Order: sequence, then C-alpha cells, then structure tokens
Amino acid sequence: MSRLRYVIVKDNKNNMLSNQITYKIIDRITDYILPGKITSLVGGGGKTSTMLQMAKELVTMKEGQEAYKVIMTTTTRIKPFEETLPKGVQCIGLEKEEGKLGPVEKPDDLKKQCDYLLIEADGSHGLPVKIPASHEPVITEKTDLVIAVMGLSGIGKPIGQVSHRRSLVCNFLHKKSSDFFTEEDAAKIILSEMGLKKGVGDRRYAVILNQADDETKIEIGKKIQSFLPEEIICLMTSYEI
Repeated sequence: MSRLRYVIVKDNKNNMLSNQITYKIIDRITDYILPGKITSLVGGGGKTSTMLQMAKELVTMKEGQEAYKVIMTTTTRIKPFEETLPKGVQCIGLEKEEGKLGPVEKPDDLKKQCDYLLIEADGSHGLPVKIPASHEPVITEKTDLVIAVMGLSGIGKPIGQVSHRRSLVCNFLHKKSSDFFTEEDAAKIILSEMGLKKGVGDRRYAVILNQADDETKIEIGKKIQSFLPEEIICLMTSYEI
C-alpha cells in the first residue's frame, strides 16, 4: 500500500502578509481538511490512499489529544487492504466476487461503532478522471463532508486514455476522446454538479489533487487551484507506491 510523501497547501497566513500566493509542505491531511463525522470520498486517482492516510492520522495520538476509533467502508466496491491496519482502524464490508468488499446494508449505522467513518463512495477503475454515471456517486444520507479526489497524471493526455466513463467525460467537456485533458477541464469537473460535486448539496466540500509527484505536476496542481474559488479547500498530495 502507498505511503504519504507530502501534502502541499496554500500558506494563507503568509499570503495575507505578502499579497502573494505561496505554498507550504505539511505532513497531515487532517490538519488542513477537518474530517466530518462521516466523510465520503469521490472521484478517481487516489481515493483509497487518501482514506487510509486519513484513518492513520486520526488514530495517531497527537500531544494533548485522544486517539480516535475509525472505520473505513464503501458504498461501491474496494479491494481489502493487504497491509495490517493500525490499532483503532477497521475496514468493514461484505465479501463480493473477485475478492472485493461491497457495502453493508446501512453504512451510516457504522458510525455508532467509531468516532469517524470514512466511506469510499465512488469507483474509477484506477483512472484519474471521471464523470459520474446516473447511479453515482453513492453518498450516504448522513455524510457531512465530501472530498473530491482527482489524479494529476491525467493532465496533458488524451481524454480516452485517462478517463473512467470517457463518453460521459467527452460529452460534458464537448471534446473528443483524442483531445487532451487540460487544467481547465479538471476545474470544470471539480466544480460541476454534473461532475465531482454531484450529490454534494449543502455538505462541506473539499478537493485533493493527488499524484503531485514532481515539480511539473505541482505546477499543474497550482494552475487547477487558480480556477477554484477560495472558499473550496484544496490541497495536493503525493504517495510512494
């Protein structure tokens, strides 16, 4: 399983002082995105890695704080984790074909057994870009935070190569499968209620741009962020696989 290398966020305190957009590196997602009691993750290109990383952070005791109990689950399907999960973290689901875990009957009820419930609520077949189909994502009623994940590896490549449900992506962007996927395209999908904001409603909404693995990808992430309104929390992550 992957291990977090770094998290890159806007340095808002310094930005106010200097009137320039600067960034800083931190080592915890949950120091920047306050988890909901029930958090659902949608999109592609890093949902499972993000969910596991958040779980690890929440059960790691910080000075003066109690460690929390965390349950990870899905409303779609996920592969069981191969690694031993940290103390205080469980992954719960019903066994399905191909060795995957599927949803329990009432996922929200798992919150009674833990402090934080993390739900993988979307599928992308491992691809970084998607537009949800009519039955997607499967966000539970009591979810209070939705985190949209998008992989930066899709930028600059043909839409047909990097997209799950590529016909929906092409129709949404009014592009062909052979057209390149751009930073502007990424922002459109992130901000649209036909895209990764589908089903969010009045819940809190945050964005993680994953696969910020080198300077080129980091600059791509910064450009995508420039298209997003300031009120949307957005950070970049990189993992060692």
